[in-house]
Amino acid sequence: MTVDEAELRAAEARERLNRTVGRLQARLEPQAIASQAREAGLSAARSGVQIARSNPAAVAGGIAAIGLFLNRRRIARLFTRKR
Repeated sequence: MTVDEAELRAAEARERLNRTVGRLQARLEPQAIASQAREAGLSAARSGVQIARSNPAAVAGGIAAIGLFLNRRRIARLFTRKR
């Protein structure tokens, strides 16, 4: 390999590295990250709503279970004996 070929390969490698760094910087911009997070959140919300609409009994049961769990002390007090 000649010096000219080595310099050409080094220049090509630098150019590839610069393109990679540019792509990474674009992906790591706060607006890009926020946009990706917003899209992921909206997608998850849409799929959650779709699942809830197709399984209303399961959703109601889950909400009831959470309600019972959060109020477990109040419910337990109803059943304790007063002396």
